[in-house]
Amino acid sequence: MRSGSLAIPAIAASAFLLFTLIQAPSVRADDVSVPYPDGYRTWTFLHSSLVPAGVPGFSKSPCVKPCTNGIFYFYANEQAMKGLRTGDYPDGAIIAEEMLAFNIGDKGSGGEGRRVLTAVMVKDSRRYAETGGWGFGHFDEGSKANTLDAKAQQACYQCHTSRKDQGYVFTQYAER
Repeated sequence: MRSGSLAIPAIAASAFLLFTLIQAPSVRADDVSVPYPDGYRTWTFLHSSLVPAGVPGFSKSPCVKPCTNGIFYFYANEQAMKGLRTGDYPDGAIIAEEMLAFNIGDKGSGGEGRRVLTAVMVKDSRRYAETGGWGFGHFDEGSKANTLDAKAQQACYQCHTSRKDQGYVFTQYAER
């Protein structure tokens, strides 16, 4: 989620991410799980990135998974768009990152494959105080169950601490 249309994302979306058209389901105050971002494809499309296999930044812990290779699409809800424009992310900001497999055809052309995962970052300063106010989620293909426990969310946060001055967000938005 670094600048440029072919930038290398540092996942967990930095995206990961989202409350505009559809609100996230309510969760108990003691629950740090991040809900699946229903409707994220209707939010503002930020950019796409192509990350080839073997990129060094994505091959070591804690970013082995979900930070893998493929085609990435990034989306933001209205609150996240405010943060991307001002640098101040309000609670309710959500950034979603969708990763698709990159398939190479018989004649050498490439294109989208199956959806491998959706990663998400949700801003809630109180609920996620231990991770800079951001909750992180990872949803495998076809699943709405977050696979990240508190320890895994902490690993995502550690990767995002390098972007503390940018609100812990790697993604940048360029008006078009």
